[in-house]
Amino acid sequence: MIAPMITPMLALDEKRIIVTGGGRGIGLALCTAIIDAGGYVGILDILKEPHPDCQALVERSGRCYYFNCDITKRESLETAFGKCVGALGGHIDGCVTNAGIGTDKPFLDHTWEDFERVVAVNVTGTFFPAQLAVRQMLSQPVCERGGARGSIVMIASAAASHNCPGHLLTAYGGTKGFVKSFAMQLGHELATTGIRVNSISPGYIETDLNLDLAKIRPNVKHYFTEAPPMKRIGHPKDIAGGLVYLLSDVAAYVTGHNLAIDGGMSTGNGLTR
Repeated sequence: MIAPMITPMLALDEKRIIVTGGGRGIGLALCTAIIDAGGYVGILDILKEPHPDCQALVERSGRCYYFNCDITKRESLETAFGKCVGALGGHIDGCVTNAGIGTDKPFLDHTWEDFERVVAVNVTGTFFPAQLAVRQMLSQPVCERGGARGSIVMIASAAASHNCPGHLLTAYGGTKGFVKSFAMQLGHELATTGIRVNSISPGYIETDLNLDLAKIRPNVKHYFTEAPPMKRIGHPKDIAGGLVYLLSDVAAYVTGHNLAIDGGMSTGNGLTR
């Protein structure tokens, strides 16, 4: 039987994972999934105080730690990352670079400040947390089984690979294209070290941010359900399953890969059928 072999490999028992932007939305769903799979989580988030749902997870699980952090500021990031590693026992098995922001507007309407902010969070805020994680993992003993040191998962976006109907995402899509390419390049560079690097590209996901956007721009709600060939908007738990897979030993031979979780939009959007 396959199940008795696969199930333990999917577990994240005792694994220590750092998640940026884990305080709400998709990030919080990812943290919850890690804990449900048996892991410990250290959250780095811009919110000074945890969102009530995040605070509830910290209190309920006993395996979740929260640190305020501005990932676009070197001192803030390095200090919070160090505290996070300490809270997790001085050892980490994974890092999820989830923090990100977007702009949805015509190309010519972008200001210098708009672009700088998106780049700071989505590019700088992915590159340097990953660098800190790699430094930490390389300082740790190699796992005897398979020579593994850790897994890094970067949250990119469907906008890194194709147009998203109803949206104008030149700056956001460009920065997420960096994330996708960065994960591939870093996965190749670190392949012999025991550190795996992959990315996930979510499509339309049912988050508070997207639901609020649909209230302001009712036409967007139509695209959420009609553009994906599967004819539904995704749920954060859809992303969480892919994350647990990439962090787990089941994906021990997977690196440099981008996992599209987009209801089939990477094959072409459902509006053309």
